[in-house]
Amino acid sequence: MSKRIIALLLCAFMLIPCFASCAKKDEDDVGAYITMYLTDDTFDFDPANAYYNKDSINIIGLLFDTLFTLDKDGKVKKSLVEEYEIIEDVEKNEYSMELKLNETCWSNGTQLSADDVVFAWKRLVNSNNNFPAASLLYDVKNARAIKEGDVSIDDLGVEAIALDMVKVTFEGPIDYDQFLLNLTSVATAPLYENYVTKNADWAKKPSTMVTSGAYKIGKINYKDVTEPLLNSKGEVVEGQEVQVKVPDDYAFDEGYYGMEEDVEKGTIGSGTYVRKKINFFYLERNVYYYRDTERDSIDESVTNYRILVDCTMTDAQLLEEYKAGRIFYVGNIPLSLRGDAFVKENVKTTNALSTFVLYMNENALIDDGGDGSKLFADANVRNALSLAIDRQAIAEAVVYAKAATGLVCPGVFDTNSKKKEFRTEGGDLIATSKNLAKAQELLTAAGITPSKYTFTVKVAGNDEVNVAITKMIVAAWQELGFNVTMEEIFVITNNDYYKETDSVPNDVCDDLFIESIQRNKYEVIAFDYNAYSADAYSMLSNFANSFSGMALQLVDGVYSLTPNSTGYTSTEYNDLMEAIYYIPYFAKLTEDSYSFLGLYDTAEEFKTLYNKIKAIYEANGITPSTKPADWTKQKSTLLHKAEELLLKDMPVIPVVFNENAVLVSDELTKVSSTYYIPAYFRKTNLKDYQDYVPVLEGFPAVDWSKKGYVAPEETK
Repeated sequence: MSKRIIALLLCAFMLIPCFASCAKKDEDDVGAYITMYLTDDTFDFDPANAYYNKDSINIIGLLFDTLFTLDKDGKVKKSLVEEYEIIEDVEKNEYSMELKLNETCWSNGTQLSADDVVFAWKRLVNSNNNFPAASLLYDVKNARAIKEGDVSIDDLGVEAIALDMVKVTFEGPIDYDQFLLNLTSVATAPLYENYVTKNADWAKKPSTMVTSGAYKIGKINYKDVTEPLLNSKGEVVEGQEVQVKVPDDYAFDEGYYGMEEDVEKGTIGSGTYVRKKINFFYLERNVYYYRDTERDSIDESVTNYRILVDCTMTDAQLLEEYKAGRIFYVGNIPLSLRGDAFVKENVKTTNALSTFVLYMNENALIDDGGDGSKLFADANVRNALSLAIDRQAIAEAVVYAKAATGLVCPGVFDTNSKKKEFRTEGGDLIATSKNLAKAQELLTAAGITPSKYTFTVKVAGNDEVNVAITKMIVAAWQELGFNVTMEEIFVITNNDYYKETDSVPNDVCDDLFIESIQRNKYEVIAFDYNAYSADAYSMLSNFANSFSGMALQLVDGVYSLTPNSTGYTSTEYNDLMEAIYYIPYFAKLTEDSYSFLGLYDTAEEFKTLYNKIKAIYEANGITPSTKPADWTKQKSTLLHKAEELLLKDMPVIPVVFNENAVLVSDELTKVSSTYYIPAYFRKTNLKDYQDYVPVLEGFPAVDWSKKGYVAPEETK
């Protein structure tokens, strides 16, 4: 009898999945529509431009898959790569890696291929383009020589040897674990050439972009920003459009767009334009993501169908909707809600691998009552401005932040592992409280009378947290005596659409704030400086000329490397970063190896650099080695030296370390995360989602009547 009962129970258990599958949904049910609030300030979804706002990473990371991923525990895992092999031929001095890709497709159904990897990497290191993440690929053969204009882009050591096979050739023996960590950065993600090269604004509109991740952009709806007007009776009536003036010096910059070819169509950028904001957007399942469309069910790889994001609600409405179970995830908690008792009790926080910083443009002519002067070219001035900031007070004011004690933020590795964090090992390099007396002392030593100088600090006007931080900084600098104001920079109707058309589309927007950074159109600018990977090199390298990732510049008929956007140029810092780069190679080089990298015109030029690097190693107790275990420790030593030097010169002022803070409803299951983004929704389920009826005619609303929903009096 007992055997019969056990057999029946086993049969019953085997049938459960069948019943569950049948009960899950009918054939017309494509999956859950999940209402969320992610962010409302991302207008460009290009992975290479994802690093100026911490919340942009959290969306773009859902759209583009990377060759490798960094899991929540900080371990490198294969993602688009199915398997890889390291190939070393010591006798021929040839070192390479072959990457076999998994079979998956772009959101238009085209198979993702090795050519997509080759195209993305060539775009990143192209000497015409401004992409600070380029240095992540500088171990690839000829990458540096290409960036400096010495060899053709076609000489890059990456090739598609089969539809699904990428061969990467390196300059020599490298730290392969470090290289794989670099490939977890979305900045190195494959891109689909046919879309990217057709349109410089390809990543700003759903119909002109394809994605490789679990989701694609389904729709973005913009609206004009208006301001209220009063009628003759003093009553508020329909507002008028808010106009944004774009100055005449906002000329087209080829490097900003990442386009090699000359582009003739489009406007040049200056003029007056309507300010824009996002009304709503939604992400939609990429039905081709790791799925056989003929064999697999629609939710084989991505469980839910759409993520609906309403950007029109007030802060109070947002919290009310979340509490009522009508919004299931909040990825960017408004400033006014951060002190709320309910939020405090339910919020989940993680390191954002992001530091809120200030760039000071050393080449900007600052109004001094005369012809202007390069105020920020003086390190004493930069340090004085840093000392005037009360970082602890700012961190407490915005809640989800920590006072910055360096540039490299918590969560970044000290070597190639999470076992030690760079910040913990590096200690505190800058004060968290203000010191006005010391600041005044530095200004006096520099011969600076603050009241003579007038300048502005630019900040993204649609980011309320960054605006709040900047206001506090401006007040501190005013206390020093400077005539400083905050300038909020906004998003406008597209003003430089480069495509073979005579008309400018109204569903594409330009983020003037990002353009201000990339075109060096600022005096001081405040933004989230995000780590390109969980490695300190990714945050420190681009302050050195050879590693800035900027396009070549033509000066007096000679092409030269463009410094970091701040204009910071330090021979000592440049040499230190070269010493870090050369760690894997140096043991096999001599002072006569001037052909190495193909960068040096003469043997004497290389010999000079070689001896500088050798002196740096000797001063820091580093013995050149051929062992990767030694390289990671040596690199760590010099990266800490680099951060110390950078914060002594202070071309960038770190203010606070950013944190991710989210609310996750109990109605959601299987909300996973990676080391870079706090929520990954690929397998997320919504309880009883069949009870919610989506209404998508003009707005991604939901009919909650089956849940007894009563619409609020205030309508949208």
